[in-house]
Amino acid sequence: MTNRPRLRLGQSLAPGVLAVALFGAMAMIVLNTGFADEMVGFPAGISVTSEIGYALFDFTALQSAEGSIGDTEPFLAAFLLVAVVLDAALDAALVLAKRETEGEPVAALSSRTGATPGTTGSDQVAATDGSGRRRESADESAASDTAAESGGDS
Repeated sequence: MTNRPRLRLGQSLAPGVLAVALFGAMAMIVLNTGFADEMVGFPAGISVTSEIGYALFDFTALQSAEGSIGDTEPFLAAFLLVAVVLDAALDAALVLAKRETEGEPVAALSSRTGATPGTTGSDQVAATDGSGRRRESADESAASDTAAESGGDS
């Protein structure tokens, strides 16, 4: 006999209620935002990027005076806030991607099959020319070079 699904009330309920409340708040903000018939943008011929850059490095002499964007500090604050948030996200991704086994960090591309670090436990010579075939040893290479110099008569 099967049982019907039951709603788990406890710690798993709080994140769900919070997510629904956040969705409701975002929906109310979007639905109640009024947009003007005529959108007002930045003045023509003014580069917003250069104005933010000048504000970042405090180059007030280089900022355009005629028809310029008034205060670029709010743009600068938003720019720095986004930079800090992206840096925190990158740090969090690195922390989450790091694996540990028995308290020791594990590299993503390590191979521990050989006796010493860096060996793979095989006796084959690695092909580094990308052809996939086994490379010849130095003795075989020297023998083929002398055969080629003599015109192949060996």
